[in-house]
Amino acid sequence: FELTPVITAGYAVVRAALALLLGVRYTWRAAVGTVLVLTLLFFGLEKLPWPLMILVLVVLSWQVGGTKVGLLTLFGLSFMLFTGVWQLAMRSLYLCLAAVLVSFVVGGLLGIWASQNYRVSRTLRPINDTLQTMPLFVLLIPVLMFFQIGEFTAFLAIIAYAIVPAIRYTEHGLRHVDPAVIEAAEAIGCKRYQLLWQVRLPLAIPEIMLGLNQTIMLALSMLVVTALVGTRDLGQEVFTALQRADTGLGVIAGLSIAFIAIIADRFANLTSKRIGARLGV
Repeated sequence: FELTPVITAGYAVVRAALALLLGVRYTWRAAVGTVLVLTLLFFGLEKLPWPLMILVLVVLSWQVGGTKVGLLTLFGLSFMLFTGVWQLAMRSLYLCLAAVLVSFVVGGLLGIWASQNYRVSRTLRPINDTLQTMPLFVLLIPVLMFFQIGEFTAFLAIIAYAIVPAIRYTEHGLRHVDPAVIEAAEAIGCKRYQLLWQVRLPLAIPEIMLGLNQTIMLALSMLVVTALVGTRDLGQEVFTALQRADTGLGVIAGLSIAFIAIIADRFANLTSKRIGARLGV
């Protein structure tokens, strides 16, 4: 549907008012974050103006990782822009971001459940082994049976392949918390849910964030395979280059995927270190 000028103007007023309210009540970061999120919802990731997208990502990476990470992000995004694959890169980013978010949330919850219940853990273990060792192309077949060709099929296939690290690393991190800390928490009267949310999860943050990192890497590696089910993104460019034996096109698309992966890896690692330092782990 298309927004009328009146609705568009109303949305802009609401966005400005909400940002002002959060800025006054909390901090300027809350206001800026609100403006960015609402702007992204209005334009969508693919239609967001590229100067704004580059500015936001570069400033964010600079704040998280310093000058080197900021320059790396600027170089990678500029490469995608000047080689003409910007829109395809944004579509790939959108697809992977959505799949990683679902994989991390669902996989994290399953990992928490498995860490608290050995029967669930034993049930999930062969499923994870199957998903992790099965050839990538085979994962597309059952999804194709129900949803045919399209980006939603690719979305589900990426989730099926990328969800395993989120489950395994979350369970591993929660199960291998220092027993002495657990005993101390139980001795002071922590209940089971307090033990999970206030002791185990904070101490397992490094392993959980490592699972997020691996989830991102696997989601990006699945992009080329999902080109077989009709996605129109960087994976499709790699597949087209392979069919035409076009080295230039393949290198450009491959390097663009690599830049997205490297930037995401730096973000995940540095965010994990910050959270760990804040929690003292």
